Amino acid sequence: MTNLHDLDFIKKLNEHLARGGVIAFPTDTVWGLGALPTRAGADAIFEIKHRPKQKHLIIMSDSFEHIKKYMSEYPKRAFELAEKYWPGALTIGVPVAETDSMAFGGVRVPNYKPFQELCSVIDGHCLATTSANISGQPPLTSVADIQTQFPDIIVIDNAKNEIRGNPSTVAILDKDGKVNVVREGAVKLTTDI
Repeated sequence: MTNLHDLDFIKKLNEHLARGGVIAFPTDTVWGLGALPTRAGADAIFEIKHRPKQKHLIIMSDSFEHIKKYMSEYPKRAFELAEKYWPGALTIGVPVAETDSMAFGGVRVPNYKPFQELCSVIDGHCLATTSANISGQPPLTSVADIQTQFPDIIVIDNAKNEIRGNPSTVAILDKDGKVNVVREGAVKLTTDI
């Protein structure tokens, strides 16, 4: 049973993630899969999802402060979007950002207390993420389905309600800050920023 206030569970969770383990968790949109934003964590997600390597992962956190270090190459417009729409269901990306350990396609800070609670106890407070499903299939919507599909992961079951939200809006910015919405989701972007 998930207990993010139990020190033994938190220790087990962080040890699992440090070994490149994958977890499932609820967000404000859909159930997600996550691992630490390292090459081992990313590779584990790609393997269990059968996800093509060219489909990059998203880095999510509980706060802008924790995720800023992944935005060093982002244009000023990205920070303006983050200030207006975060926390919320907007993924902000650049064509492909590189860290020392993995490539990722965007960043997001969900507006969802169960996810924020999870990030608050994870070493580094950030996860490389994607939706909880086999690549190309619909997102899974229940703990039972996730445990059946992915039996070797830890499921963080701290949601109070069923997770059936819209996916996040995905906005990719070019180096000049031009916004290209590649997926219209829960957030409707406006031009008044």
